[in-house]
Amino acid sequence: MAIAPEKIVVEPGSGRVISVPGVEATFKVQGDQTSGAFSIAEIVLLPGSFTPPHVHQKTDEVSYILEGELGVMVAEEEFQAAAGSFVVRPKGVPHALWNLTDRPVRLLDIYTPAGFEGWFVELARLFSATPPPTLEQLAEAGRRYDVILVPELVAPLMQKYGLELPIPGSPS
Repeated sequence: MAIAPEKIVVEPGSGRVISVPGVEATFKVQGDQTSGAFSIAEIVLLPGSFTPPHVHQKTDEVSYILEGELGVMVAEEEFQAAAGSFVVRPKGVPHALWNLTDRPVRLLDIYTPAGFEGWFVELARLFSATPPPTLEQLAEAGRRYDVILVPELVAPLMQKYGLELPIPGSPS
């Protein structure tokens, strides 16, 4: 069976773009192109953005930082990852991401197995609604996409780094 060329080469500027508050994801390789083995997204985290602590039961994630400096929590470690760094976020381990700089952070995210694309689509749908989603609604939706929020880790990170969630009524 021949593989279509668009499944082999992803041209610059191409891909499915999904935007949510503070984040733009361009899916360069989607799960249907890899028989579900993996997907790859180019992620831009705007200044002040915060992906709150969560864990996956099935999904492993690897980020390669292209530009900027990314704040990261993996398990009990917190650190800054500069351009050229890889950050591994294994399944079963709580992790969070943030950008405290005044410039966007750009990274490539690899998800294995694929399927995490659906979470970004769901987030975009939820945040386009009026009113915006509550933390409880996000937690419920996340479970459908292997995203389990870890609320007890949210407030300590927010206080330590001055982070904010784009969710009304979220802890501060």
